[in-house]
Amino acid sequence: MRIVCLNCLAEFKFDTARRSWIWVLRQPNGGFATRVADYSRRLDRRCPNGCEIDEEILDHPTTVIGFVGESASSKTHLIVSMIYSVMNDPMLAREWSIVPSRRSTKMLAALENTLMNRQAIGYTQKRGYVGAQQRQENGIGPLGAPQPQGLPQPRPPQPPMAQQQTRTHAWSGWQVRTPILIKFTSLSTRRTVNLAFVDVAGEDVADAEIAAKVSPHLAIADFLWFVVPSTLNKQYLAIMREHAGPANEESLNNNVEHSQTVGRTKMMIDQIAKLWRTANSYPLDLPIEPPRLHASTIIAKSDLLSLINLPEVGLVAPPPDWADTPYSLDGAGNLYQPGQIDYRSDATRSLVRKLFPAVDATLSIHFPHNRYFPVSAVGCGKRADNTYPVFKPFAAVDPVIHMLDRIDQLRADR
Repeated sequence: MRIVCLNCLAEFKFDTARRSWIWVLRQPNGGFATRVADYSRRLDRRCPNGCEIDEEILDHPTTVIGFVGESASSKTHLIVSMIYSVMNDPMLAREWSIVPSRRSTKMLAALENTLMNRQAIGYTQKRGYVGAQQRQENGIGPLGAPQPQGLPQPRPPQPPMAQQQTRTHAWSGWQVRTPILIKFTSLSTRRTVNLAFVDVAGEDVADAEIAAKVSPHLAIADFLWFVVPSTLNKQYLAIMREHAGPANEESLNNNVEHSQTVGRTKMMIDQIAKLWRTANSYPLDLPIEPPRLHASTIIAKSDLLSLINLPEVGLVAPPPDWADTPYSLDGAGNLYQPGQIDYRSDATRSLVRKLFPAVDATLSIHFPHNRYFPVSAVGCGKRADNTYPVFKPFAAVDPVIHMLDRIDQLRADR
């Protein structure tokens, strides 16, 4: 069973015969090597690098899911909405036990309460340099600031038993994206897997120095989700503004909320593909394909697509009156069945090729098996005071069903 430390991103296994950790070391030629560490780390719930880790990671395999998008894509809202939707969906409750990890419960509850109260979640900022060993309890360090020059500041006296120091690793001194860890157990096969949802700001990949810090995460990701807002094409954005009703008018007139462009999105996709290939010693001329990496794209803010007149909109977007009622009794726009999910994905691809074909072309070059999923994290646009008229997600469960169907550890026949 592969274990991933969600702090330093080290991959390791546990050898029960030798009662010791076995590191998975990546080699320049793409091969792997191993290194043995001390067993006491397991008893202390620490990885071989000394990082404190969730006990669930030691008990079940972990699938790492990276979400990449600019702040304007509302990907943080999307992640929280997806987790909230799967944990409260009556259809999934018949097949899955879905439980957040102990260390993720507090953070997830705060984020969910924000959306349930129809308040906007703050933007994901670029990761800053904070210096080694300067992290808060939740794993997010303070914003980076210029380090003072001159003599080092004196440290307060330490007790005789100084706390154990974490070894230097790829993210030392940089703010760490705190993942949300959710445990999924199949009621039919009794198999369990951890899904680690990691939020990666698209702005991080624009800077070469910071991008080098992102590449370790890309190297271990099992699923990669690009989050692309439906308002990339500014000509169609103008049409949306003409037909907007009270639920979306204020949001569509917010230029910052819809500032992401086709050019920056193409650059983000291209940089992510380049970093993943470099981190995995993957040939530059070969496409990135499953099962090594499953790449998909979420068309966020899909509720706005109902404001344009294209044939695919009826299959892809929620109805225009979606936000008129606070609750949904028809499955919240989810299809649940893999065949129907694939059908909607094909329709979304057809729509994307009309709205922003250059983005689809870039995705097809690097990730030929890319699938599209239309999702509205909240179900309506954000008001000027950072509140929402309703909290009514659309199709937020289907992407999770798509992932669960592709995780081998959950299948009894694999």
